[in-house]
Amino acid sequence: MIARFACFAAAALMAFGAVWLWRDPEQLAAYARGTVGVSAPIGPLSVRGYWIALAVGLVPAGLFVAAMLRLAGLFGRFSRGQVLEEANAERLTRVGWLLTAMGLATPLARGLQSVALTFDNPSGHKQLAITLDPGMFGALAAGAALVAFGLVLKEAVRLADENQSFV
Repeated sequence: MIARFACFAAAALMAFGAVWLWRDPEQLAAYARGTVGVSAPIGPLSVRGYWIALAVGLVPAGLFVAAMLRLAGLFGRFSRGQVLEEANAERLTRVGWLLTAMGLATPLARGLQSVALTFDNPSGHKQLAITLDPGMFGALAAGAALVAFGLVLKEAVRLADENQSFV
């Protein structure tokens, strides 16, 4: 139950963080400089630049929230004693794919955000910034591990069913 609560908390914090970041222009500018990697000055954002950057940024955040909610559901099944089941293997594999997608989407989203946040700047001050961080690689590694564990769990369920048929 603790792990399930932690998953719900992580999903809620990601959603809260996205709302908090995009409502405060100072926090958004700090995010653009630090996380996105924009070194060009960021002037007043246009409406289109703001909404494009927000929409693009919600993709990896949404993938993370979806992964955490699916993982919470999996822990809920575990707490009810539903452990060695094919549905759990499929859920675990989906969580892995969601985390892998988040790891791949993050640098693409940040690159597109850097363009959106600076495309109203004067000529010579527009920027495409590509940033890679350990969190992205961690998401890719965790996603790959969970996909592998899901496939192993699926095979374990198959073997358990086969062994049960002999008894």
